[in-house]
Amino acid sequence: MPPLSPIVETHRPTSVPPSLLSLLYSKPYFPFSLPVLRRIQFAETFADRGGCTSHSRVVHVYHHPGTRDPDRFVTGYVDLSKGPETQVWLFCSLEIQSGGEEGRVWDGLLLRFFQVAEGLWEGGRKKKILVGSIHEMVRKRMINLGMGLEKTALAGGQEWEFDYKFVFRVGDLPELEGGMSDKTWEVEGREFYWDEVRKGDVGLVKSRTAIDRQEMCRATLLMVPSLAVRLGATGEAVGWGFLGLDGTLMSLHVEEPYRRLGFGKAIAIKLMRERLHEYGDDGLGAADVWVENTKSQGLCRAIGGKPSWIVSWGILDLESMQNIKL
Repeated sequence: MPPLSPIVETHRPTSVPPSLLSLLYSKPYFPFSLPVLRRIQFAETFADRGGCTSHSRVVHVYHHPGTRDPDRFVTGYVDLSKGPETQVWLFCSLEIQSGGEEGRVWDGLLLRFFQVAEGLWEGGRKKKILVGSIHEMVRKRMINLGMGLEKTALAGGQEWEFDYKFVFRVGDLPELEGGMSDKTWEVEGREFYWDEVRKGDVGLVKSRTAIDRQEMCRATLLMVPSLAVRLGATGEAVGWGFLGLDGTLMSLHVEEPYRRLGFGKAIAIKLMRERLHEYGDDGLGAADVWVENTKSQGLCRAIGGKPSWIVSWGILDLESMQNIKL
């Protein structure tokens, strides 16, 4: 018997049905669905600041296996106008289930999802798109299906750009130490104070990272929640961090002369504790950390983060889908 034809829904990010959000929040899908949920939440909260565009859509592709509640589905946030920045975040319920004999069902759902995503763009044919926060099980399924998924430049000579998805419980984050719970504090006779990242800081921030995608776009850096530690005497930023479009800790950095003073941990804790509510009230934070970046992994563990699954970014060649036969 051939697989059932997938059912497709498309919604503007600011008008996603509560039933779909409830599905993504339900067990066993949550917290694996967290990246897509956070991207939807950001689009709604920051819509008036550019959190979404006229091209942004939430795509939900699913089968009804004889019940009203589908257990096989793909849901994603799509905005192909954002290229070459991250254009798709997706969650596939395959992440918490085994493909098994129903592999063709998953293949059909994934293929249909990306066909719909491609069809949403009316500004000329897109050949390649950047897909973010792909669960490793889904990445393998896409490759086995014959989708032309390529690694990003960040992978370099590595097999792929693999990241641990660290998950934090905001209520369990440690308290700030050394006076950093105040607006200003002193360390070794020098005064520091909390602020946000401002226009004049963007050049410095971008010079300190090799990540070149949406999270590092100037406009995005000034739109997403940010936090900076400034030196009282000069006002210069000596440490900073952001919550990304999908709510993850992003570009956490402390300048060399000011390291080992606890600033990195404090920025991460304060950002999640004070700004994550702008995305959702579920009490979870997250960070994507390269599997070989043991220093950042150590920081995440020190404040209670747990590596929960593997994700990656990939460049999808849309033309490769034309040759796929299910």
